[in-house]
Amino acid sequence: MATNKDKLMEGVRFLALGFPFIFMGPALMTWLGIPAYRQGNYIWIGVSILLMLTAAYLCIRGLRTVLSAFFDGEDEPATKEKESNPKV
Repeated sequence: MATNKDKLMEGVRFLALGFPFIFMGPALMTWLGIPAYRQGNYIWIGVSILLMLTAAYLCIRGLRTVLSAFFDGEDEPATKEKESNPKV
C-alpha cells in the first residue's frame, strides 16, 4: 500500500491553515465577543463563530485528505474480479 505524497502534503497544508483558527475563534470570543455582547454589540460574536467554523472546515477537509492519501489506492482488484465473474 503506497502513500500518495502529493495528496498527503495537500492535507497537511489544510491542517496547517486551520490550526491558527482553532485558537483565534475562542480567544476572540472571550476577549472581545462576550464583553461586546453584554453591551449589545453582536459583530464580534459573529466573527468569532465564523472563525471557529472556518477552523472546523479546514481541519475536517485536511483530515479527510490525509486519510484518503493513506487509504485510497489500488486495492480494488478483488472486488472487480467478483463483478467480472458472477455466479449464475
